[in-house]
Amino acid sequence: KRGSLPPLRSRHLEFGRLLRALAAMATLSTMGMPLYGGPHGTDPYEPYDITEEDTVNGIVRAPDGFVYRPPAQSTQLRIDMQVSVTGCETWQEVLALVARDGDLFDFRNTSTAVHRVARYGQEESHLVREHPSFPRLLLLLRAKCKDLSARSLSDAAWGLAKLQCRDEVIFGRIAARALQIRADLDPQGLALTAWAFATIGRQDEELFGVLAAESRKRMKDFGPQNIANLIWATATLGFRCDPLHADVVAATLRCLDDFAAQNLAMVNWALTKLAYPAGDAWRSAYRQKMMQIKDYAPSELAMMAWALATRGDYDPELMAYIARRSMELMRTFTGQHVATLVWAVATVSYKDDPCIDEFLSMALGAIIGRAHEFQPLNLALISWGLAKMSYQAEAAFQALVEAATVQIDDFVPQNLVQIMWACATCGYRNDPFLQGASRVAKRRFRDFSSQHLSNFVWACARLGYKDDPELMRCFCREANGKMHEGSPQHLSNIAWAVSQLGPENFPGCLDAIVAETARRLTDFDSPSMMMLSDSLFDAKYAEGRDEPLLRVLQSRVFDMGRELCSIFTAGLPPRRCLGSPAQISEYQQRVRGLGLVTFGYEHTHNLFTELSLAEGQRWDPAEASALPGWTRNARRSTCARRQDLSVGAERLQDEGSIFTSAFAAAAEDSSCDFIVTWLGHGKADAPTTGRASRVGDAECRAIMDAHALITKACQEQGTTDVRGWISLHTSGVPCLSCVGIAAQFKRCYPRVAFCFTFAPREHGWDNPVEVSAAPTGPRVAVVTPRAPSASEEAEGFSGMGRQPTYQQQRPPPSVSYPGDGADGGCQVSAVGRAGLGPGAYH
Repeated sequence: KRGSLPPLRSRHLEFGRLLRALAAMATLSTMGMPLYGGPHGTDPYEPYDITEEDTVNGIVRAPDGFVYRPPAQSTQLRIDMQVSVTGCETWQEVLALVARDGDLFDFRNTSTAVHRVARYGQEESHLVREHPSFPRLLLLLRAKCKDLSARSLSDAAWGLAKLQCRDEVIFGRIAARALQIRADLDPQGLALTAWAFATIGRQDEELFGVLAAESRKRMKDFGPQNIANLIWATATLGFRCDPLHADVVAATLRCLDDFAAQNLAMVNWALTKLAYPAGDAWRSAYRQKMMQIKDYAPSELAMMAWALATRGDYDPELMAYIARRSMELMRTFTGQHVATLVWAVATVSYKDDPCIDEFLSMALGAIIGRAHEFQPLNLALISWGLAKMSYQAEAAFQALVEAATVQIDDFVPQNLVQIMWACATCGYRNDPFLQGASRVAKRRFRDFSSQHLSNFVWACARLGYKDDPELMRCFCREANGKMHEGSPQHLSNIAWAVSQLGPENFPGCLDAIVAETARRLTDFDSPSMMMLSDSLFDAKYAEGRDEPLLRVLQSRVFDMGRELCSIFTAGLPPRRCLGSPAQISEYQQRVRGLGLVTFGYEHTHNLFTELSLAEGQRWDPAEASALPGWTRNARRSTCARRQDLSVGAERLQDEGSIFTSAFAAAAEDSSCDFIVTWLGHGKADAPTTGRASRVGDAECRAIMDAHALITKACQEQGTTDVRGWISLHTSGVPCLSCVGIAAQFKRCYPRVAFCFTFAPREHGWDNPVEVSAAPTGPRVAVVTPRAPSASEEAEGFSGMGRQPTYQQQRPPPSVSYPGDGADGGCQVSAVGRAGLGPGAYH
């Protein structure tokens, strides 16, 4: 049927097409086969509609209804087409060849064309996908998927993934074909197929189950690149197969010396993301190998740091090595790399390592100079990390916030809340940013979770931003409908923010919080209960009427106060060299059992009075904060010490010294003569993570330094008669461990008048959980202490009258160890509530 064929042209390929068709027709006629009809297996005389894919495969219909199906491509023609495709030097040349001669391609030529287009055009994939000939290439591949060989299948899948082409039909057919030829896939084919599906984010449990099974059979033949690609794919899609990953770890250890930095970093990243317990042998070998490598790419360093922080491994040496290598490559770091490194350092709190400080100083230059290039996620993570580490860098925050203001409409709730939290924690207020954030929040409040709402309004309250009444009304409407979703900490944070911004701006919000609290009172831990109690009092909630919930909250606070008085008097253990391990353990467990880090601003004042820690000369807060070295850093505490002590004939005088908190490892607990208590704030409570010790707190350092001076003087003077006074003033509410240290000091030197005062922390450092699993965003939820008014200080916080006295020697509550949970720590106490006058703890 000559009329159905293209007109003859001078080119030999056109003549080849005609000869191929005539030869096929003659062959089929000789064999008695029909030249018409549908696909094989159907009635050849039934009408058959030729599809576009049929046309691509060379099937044509003649005017009389005859259907021509070409025979298989000749070997020479396949070779000619393959040479033509591989001879192209640009992706445009490949697509031009597809448009001209694509009808002569078989499955091999088609997959090679896809591979070459991706190889040349991956950097401008959007232009490739928009090219008019690209749809024809996809049509060719779609039609020939059923014939793909193992090599062609992996080439095609790789090419489509590189081009970010998510054709559902093609990938469905590739998956089906892979299942058919599973036994033919070699290690590279298995790895590349898995990699391609993971790259475009296509989940296929059946396919990955087969790929895992086949990979285990051939694992001994897998090279480093194939191992890395395979495990990266499973981690990216969250496909955990413990037998496969055990084989991967074993294979990696066997040929560790053959692994490049990228492949090894990828394997470690994947094992971490899957939370697979690789074991000590893997960690030791990985660590040793990575510290031998000198040349890294920025992405490899970022993966290493991310994995270290995500696992919660405290390894200062490895992190310092990562920091040194990162400084060498800082000019080539993208915003994502900077954000990941800063997030990782902040997550594991490497505060005092010189290499880390040097890295952060260098990173600030990149942040300030290139913040306008960073994406919203990167801006949020960097600001969160700097705030968490209390890194004083106003210029960096200015650059980050200005860049965020320009992109404010692109922020998702999580990132918007993170950068709000960071600004509030560091006390950095930028009105254009707050106005933009307010506009976005009003539009997207319905997408905010309870935690987002809690942290957002906390940040507004911390920054004193109440310039937009409509924002507060929109927040109130959304929060009132989501109270049932909020944790106790979220509810108490919202209550605190409402009390600071004015309850009149949040109609019905406190009523909704009280109703939800009454319904779930048993879920509230000690910090949340104290925070809520204080906030309701500050807001004058239920003033003039009886509110049963307030009585319950008040009772719980008094119970905790009685327990603390008992612990820090009769429950104090002997000094470390004199006490038994059982006595020390019982004391520490009782302190931790309360679930608090501090007892709040107002309540701690009264606690000091009951423990005889409010005697003698007081610091003038303005004088203390004016001393050189005093810091307003939100996450570093500062302690000013002044003393005049007499030890026999020797006089120990100190007109004013500054002590600043510093990181201390848990191993240093035993070096302290008095008993310190870990309160769950910091690393997880596991011996391998290197949790932070309270020995490094500024208050503890100041007291123990005085104790060391007195001990030395006693030895030199041959006396134990110590008299005089010592006065401490700290930049925030001291933690319960430091209160215990002060109580032990007072018991050791009863003739020394001890005066312990403190200022409300400027940025609300003693606050709750700050953990994060991945660079997609650490979860934060914070609370802030409130300074008492002048009238409250004058009245001794007795606004609600004298309460019943505490009973001494109260047995410890049966509360589980706060560090046993998955978060590895307890929340931090909020500030106390006014209403407990002097003497309330007797």
